[in-house]
Amino acid sequence: MDIKSIVYSRNVVEFVTVAREFCAFLENVKTHNRKSFITASQKLLPLLYYKASILPETEPILDEENEKFVTEDYYFDIQNNLKQLLGANDDFLEIYDPRADEGEGQYTASISEYLSDIWQDLKNFTMLYQAGNADIMNDALWECRSNYKEYWGIRLANSIRAMHILLFSGIDLDKEDEEKEDSNEVDTSNWFITKRQNDLNREI
Repeated sequence: MDIKSIVYSRNVVEFVTVAREFCAFLENVKTHNRKSFITASQKLLPLLYYKASILPETEPILDEENEKFVTEDYYFDIQNNLKQLLGANDDFLEIYDPRADEGEGQYTASISEYLSDIWQDLKNFTMLYQAGNADIMNDALWECRSNYKEYWGIRLANSIRAMHILLFSGIDLDKEDEEKEDSNEVDTSNWFITKRQNDLNREI
């Protein structure tokens, strides 16, 4: 199968469409309230997982690495907007994470971090795909599919689980956080810690 028939195949084109929708969804998160965001996520995330699962296999062609478009500041803007919207509902108990303590088998994860990691990869992919160069598109597809299998696919699956719990466990999603009831200002006290934590994770 030639490269163009792969990168313009139906499964790839449909995945690109859903990936762009996901990226735009996170980039416009401020247009949502907490409940509408979680409700929409519960529908969009499984579709994204499915479309990624049926991407065709391919191999890289070019010698140079794929160009990256997402800056660190852009990443943290997305994450902080998500974190602000989700509030106390951002953290959830993770079970199937390799970082989980073997004795406890539990790990507290962040929905905003997981979704931002997925967004980062898909944003870079869709920006490369729109270049229209078949070789670049092929290598972007190869990298995206590899990252899905090895990294963000499990984060996406676990985010789906987290959204399900938030929607169907009797949690009051309309209730504002106590700090927001007292003040309209955004609490950014833990953002630096979160950023440093992510930097350390990337260095490991």
